[in-house]
Amino acid sequence: MPRKPHKKSRRGCKDCKRRHIKCDENRPVCVNCVTAGLQCAFFGEQQTLLSNDEATIVGSPGTSGSGSSTRNSGQCVGEGWRPQASHVPPPSPPPFSPAQQLHSPLNTTDPGLNLDYLELLHHFSTVTYQTLTPDPAQQQIWQLTAIQLSLSFPFLMHEILAIAALHLAQCRPERRSHYYTKATELQSHALNEFKQVREHVEASNCGAILIFACLLALHVLADPPRRQGLNFSDYLDHFLGCINLLRGVRHMVISDWWSYLYESELKPLLAVEEPEKPYNIPDECRDLAELTTNSDLGPTSIKAYDVAIERLQWNFAASALGEGTSSTIRFVMAWPVQLKDDYFELLNERRPEALIILAYYGALLHFYRASWAIGDSGAFLIRAVGAHTGPHWGRWMAWPDRVLKESSNVA
Repeated sequence: MPRKPHKKSRRGCKDCKRRHIKCDENRPVCVNCVTAGLQCAFFGEQQTLLSNDEATIVGSPGTSGSGSSTRNSGQCVGEGWRPQASHVPPPSPPPFSPAQQLHSPLNTTDPGLNLDYLELLHHFSTVTYQTLTPDPAQQQIWQLTAIQLSLSFPFLMHEILAIAALHLAQCRPERRSHYYTKATELQSHALNEFKQVREHVEASNCGAILIFACLLALHVLADPPRRQGLNFSDYLDHFLGCINLLRGVRHMVISDWWSYLYESELKPLLAVEEPEKPYNIPDECRDLAELTTNSDLGPTSIKAYDVAIERLQWNFAASALGEGTSSTIRFVMAWPVQLKDDYFELLNERRPEALIILAYYGALLHFYRASWAIGDSGAFLIRAVGAHTGPHWGRWMAWPDRVLKESSNVA
């Protein structure tokens, strides 16, 4: 199947060439290596390294406990990271390492100083925000605007801290249980506080609610403990819950406050350059439009499926990944937000055509598997749909299954 044509990177870094992904050639460290927590080196140039102490502060990328496809992209950029100049002699080692100094608990009697929260906020504002989008304008929103809003809305602050805890659980596997517990506690606080404002959306809080709803859905999707021990049927229930949270973004905020938000400082989150038609997408995704032809479906179901398929094709085109991968989550949530009620009802009824469309969304998720927040979610979703639909729908499941097989062969 032909790949999406793109301008080849002739001067990309070594790791991007090894991983067969396009390098942005940003020096001294490219964006791909930043988000993947890799040491970046360009051909003919000195390698940019992390010092031993800095590497200790960063922590090793997290790994999943089981399965062949894991959430192994912790994407942790070192807090306080800096290039190591070749002409500067290394400093004499201190009595104990900076990592020990930074990670040693401080004795404080100030009840108002929560060092755990400060650690999480620092991590989100220096590391996690970079993993949400490659776009600089959107990164500024996550790094600055979201945190500024959270100072006025505790439910948003607690969810930001919860996302940071989930990310740190991937970055620091030796403390994974601690951070997962923190993430759950913080999310509980956020939800309890959000109950007080969810029925009173207005100009003063709609921006905070928009960001909160997006992070909340991401939390449910990215939290491995939530799906431990789930069979395929239960996982479908879990995933549809994630989709429903994202659909709530439209119902609570976007439908009534779109014009207001579009003129606000959150505009970069909402402004998407429309992809040209015909969409440059995989042929199999284009052929999905044939799913409703020559069928005995009623006109209402056909319309629901056709709209869902067109929006999914748009999502593929807007992502502009071809069959490559992304280490951020920028366009992952675009399709669920746009889903109509009639299609979601068909999903809840486990109609096979609705599930087939969902499997193709799983393929899109799989192209985002390099993100710490996505990992093997797409692969698990495809397998769950395949187990539910059975061999009768094998023709339509062939491409999502092949996407998984080919990625496993590359790995």
